[in-house]
Amino acid sequence: MIGGGGRAVGVAVAHLTFCLLLAAQSPGVWAIIFFIYSLLPVWVVGAAAGSLLGLILRRIPNQWMHVAAFFAAPLLMSAPLGGLSAAGPILFSLSMAIAAGFGRLSIWKMVRVKDPSPGHGI
Repeated sequence: MIGGGGRAVGVAVAHLTFCLLLAAQSPGVWAIIFFIYSLLPVWVVGAAAGSLLGLILRRIPNQWMHVAAFFAAPLLMSAPLGGLSAAGPILFSLSMAIAAGFGRLSIWKMVRVKDPSPGHGI
């Protein structure tokens, strides 16, 4: 389980990672533009999708499985949208996947995992 503060940290890390990855792929000072234009999609769509994915993964105690799922799900979901990127479909999709994975990895210590052994009330 994770609280709202942990969610905000994860989304913020994912957002900054995404902007830095896109800025590294583009010439000039695009980091600020990427940051501004990605605010709404990341904080609304990304946070909602991440919350739903976290809810689905709630019963899985292995944190590495969560990080892997937070990498794989955006990679698969963003592949059709990658054609909108000047950097190409693979780089755009990988940027989203890496950012989501780093966002989930950043909150690793904030997550409280329930003990799945009998008698601990899952």
